[in-house]
Amino acid sequence: MRRAGLAAAAVLALTAGPGSAGDGFEQAGDVLRWVLPAAAAGCAWQQERLTSYAVGLGTAVVVTEGLKRGLGDGGINERPNGKSEGFPSGHAVTAFSGAGDLMMHCAPGNPWVAAAAGGAAVVVAASRLDADEHDLLQVAAGAALGFFSTGIQVTRAPGGSGYGLAYELKF
Repeated sequence: MRRAGLAAAAVLALTAGPGSAGDGFEQAGDVLRWVLPAAAAGCAWQQERLTSYAVGLGTAVVVTEGLKRGLGDGGINERPNGKSEGFPSGHAVTAFSGAGDLMMHCAPGNPWVAAAAGGAAVVVAASRLDADEHDLLQVAAGAALGFFSTGIQVTRAPGGSGYGLAYELKF
């Protein structure tokens, strides 16, 4: 629990600097995109559930890349800057996966962790909108996919004869 609080404090410190538009804001989003899942993975490792977190995040990333490539030149996949492969936002997927895991599993019920992690994920999403890399639908879809991926769990079968998958997300 204490380490989750320290991770949240680090995320908050990274996002507490002066807000600026342009490259600095985009760069903050690019950094937080990796900080959030790294903090969640550290917490998951400490709680001996890293496999579950990795499978959930990995599934979300595979689905994201499949959608980006599968939708091709479809309108929903076009970025505001005219480029393709915009649906859903991969930055939002990884950020909200990390934030969701920190909120739901690492420090459930802790409003400070929720505010720091959620706020950092929103910074990532807003940076993608500000940089014209994604529209609101693309960012929202990425956020939902990332957040809900945290409910995927790898479980050990009774008697240790194998593994199974389960889904549970408690609010």
